Amino acid sequence: MLILFQHPAFLLAGFAFVLFVNFSQDRFRGLRRWFFFMVSSGLLILIVNPLFNERGRNVLFEIGEHRVTLEAVTLGGMSALSITGIIALFVSYNEIMTPNKLLFLFAKIMPQFAVLLMLTLRFIPLMRIRLGEIAAVQASKGISAGSGRLRERAKNGMLYIQTLLVFSLEEAIQTADSMKARGYGSGRRSAYHHFRFGKLDLLSLGLLTPAFLYAIYGRINGWGELTVYPVMEEYSLQGQELGILLSFLIFLAFPLLIELKGAFGWRASK
Repeated sequence: MLILFQHPAFLLAGFAFVLFVNFSQDRFRGLRRWFFFMVSSGLLILIVNPLFNERGRNVLFEIGEHRVTLEAVTLGGMSALSITGIIALFVSYNEIMTPNKLLFLFAKIMPQFAVLLMLTLRFIPLMRIRLGEIAAVQASKGISAGSGRLRERAKNGMLYIQTLLVFSLEEAIQTADSMKARGYGSGRRSAYHHFRFGKLDLLSLGLLTPAFLYAIYGRINGWGELTVYPVMEEYSLQGQELGILLSFLIFLAFPLLIELKGAFGWRASK
């Protein structure tokens, strides 16, 4: 929902709540791997937009003949918050949605899509692990793609890729044989973990659905969006926008509420 609302108050509050959710899940361990990419992407958007966009009446300062306007900085800041917030959301999603849960959700409706999606999401991390293993083995033989002349590095790099390709094809054949031996596609599909829809799920759905619908209703009616051009509006929220912001934050903060409930329950059980 971060991408739907283009207002500094919505984006700042939403980004803060997403960071709280990531912290409650794994103390930012997953987010650290994406920290450089998040910061560099956000700063790039924040800097580039004012450099190429001179539109706006409120001039902050001038660099030579180039005007840096408040409107351009505001628009760049909102875009940067949207991108970094979405990256943080996907990191949180990867922590929560295991391949088993994904397969359970879509196996009965779209079985081929579920398996393909699960294998695709597993593909890139697995390739990185395999490439690290290959590099370690080749380094023990004195072969490295990071040192030496350019021609030697290119040759060794191609050797890495060739080994990785053969490794992946062999593993794909083994996976296909294993699926065939287990009778995949021959009968009714089942899941290793059976997730039941219980009372807590119904209560969660009853809380999330009104918050989501009210936030979407507000967005359709033009709330939660800061008009930048031709004349920029005030940053302050007015009237019903505060209610839309509350619904927006309830929807984003729901995983945090679940984590807090689990933490308090664990402490109470000791």
